[in-house]
Amino acid sequence: MKLAISIRNVQHISKIDFTFDLDDKSLLCITGKNGSGKTTLIKAIGNLINADTFTRTSAARIASAASLIRYEINGQEIVFKYNAKLKTLDSRQTLPKSLKDRLSVELPIPYGERFNFFQKISGIDDDLRRQIVLKDYSRPEELISFLKAIYLTNKFDNLVEITVKGVPYYVIPYDDDYYLREDHFSSGEYFLISLYRRIRSHYLAIFIDEIDISLDAAAQVRLVEWLRRFKDIYQTKFVFTTHSLAMMRTVSDELFYMEEQADGAISIERKSYGFVKSTLFGFNGWEKYILTEDAVLSDFLKHLIDQHCARPFYQFKIIFVGGSKNTTDLMQRNKSEKFLTEEYRNVIVVLDGDQRKTALAKKENVFCIPMESVEKELLTRCLKGEFWDTQELQRLIPDHDRLQAFSRGEKYSGGSLLKRLFYQFILIFRKDTEVRRKLSAARGEPIKERDFSNAGKRLFAHLTAREFTQQQIFDFLIEKNPTSISSLLNALEQFLSTSHALNKQRNS
Repeated sequence: MKLAISIRNVQHISKIDFTFDLDDKSLLCITGKNGSGKTTLIKAIGNLINADTFTRTSAARIASAASLIRYEINGQEIVFKYNAKLKTLDSRQTLPKSLKDRLSVELPIPYGERFNFFQKISGIDDDLRRQIVLKDYSRPEELISFLKAIYLTNKFDNLVEITVKGVPYYVIPYDDDYYLREDHFSSGEYFLISLYRRIRSHYLAIFIDEIDISLDAAAQVRLVEWLRRFKDIYQTKFVFTTHSLAMMRTVSDELFYMEEQADGAISIERKSYGFVKSTLFGFNGWEKYILTEDAVLSDFLKHLIDQHCARPFYQFKIIFVGGSKNTTDLMQRNKSEKFLTEEYRNVIVVLDGDQRKTALAKKENVFCIPMESVEKELLTRCLKGEFWDTQELQRLIPDHDRLQAFSRGEKYSGGSLLKRLFYQFILIFRKDTEVRRKLSAARGEPIKERDFSNAGKRLFAHLTAREFTQQQIFDFLIEKNPTSISSLLNALEQFLSTSHALNKQRNS
């Protein structure tokens, strides 16, 4: 069975054509530069299963009258065209349930199914507790072996499976009927359990966008090895996107590269690992490498070097790897494998400031910016009224008071009994994230680090899209942190310049 997809004029993508052979039980790894269309392709597959995928997960106006997605699967053609009334892609045709139930799509944060499942687990906690007290559970041997192999730990030896309304859930019971639910595991562990739940369902194919999120490089490699095992056991095809060098190297024979052509179309072709490494990251011809954990930090460092550093003596490349641990792992692996450069000192890592007190920041050649992150520093400055309009900020991002308390390190005390009762009542009839957020505020609960970080990212994205350039924001933050920035500048200048060249430039 083959799934052919043709995408025309969706978001910034003018044209993608690709066919998946679903009968070929193999791994298929798709990579490409940011913006090459990887997520759009996976969303298009998700849209075949749930027709509101683009509406839920994409910004408005990604589609126009020229937009179209055509699918052909098992001899049936399904076409989504632009619906001017709904202002989105729509179709009167639907995929038969017999096929729909055999395909699974996992989107990245925050739209993936595992994040919806997270809320579902909270809702059946009483059922879990009851069955733990009664010891009405089983031991999931295969899942335990899977997790132990990925993480090389005995942490999951006592993991149990509890079935509630036909759905398996996983917890680790302790003494006195205390237990640790799967949604309280680390994000990587929770993702693997969510993935295993899908694998057990014998899907014809499982599509995963950004499979490497929350897993370190070593775990990513071991995951690929287990996916190869699972595809044979459960007769499932795995298709996933990644930017992880570790994963790409492991699936070098199953690697496809997405790239924009001269006519604007996106090609998807099988490529070698060496080709992808050099093309995607530009490793050829560079003498020094700076590895960072996200795209915004990469842009910030580029601006800092271009506008405020002495002119670099060496040719250098800033590479956004993704995740602080992945970034430092890549640097460490280069020491032995030398895929970046023969001399390991020619590679450094620059992390966000929120990693400053972690073990990662204590490694050789690892530096941190003097801000928790670019986005969090911007949000903090805006909350202080130093940048942008305060009223506009309050309209853009809810929980202004709780965000302010968090940024000041103060305890939030703005709870309201009346509002708490009101939102508890509303939650009975409308169980959505916004109502839960308002209930949390009414209870006087402090905002979480993750929520503060997400608010910063939302603010940065809004301001750079509509109000300011990245350079204006970066210069403002540099101006507000002159002393601490100078320390980072010195480290970058020493890394990128010979001592003779550096002294000459400073004296000129």
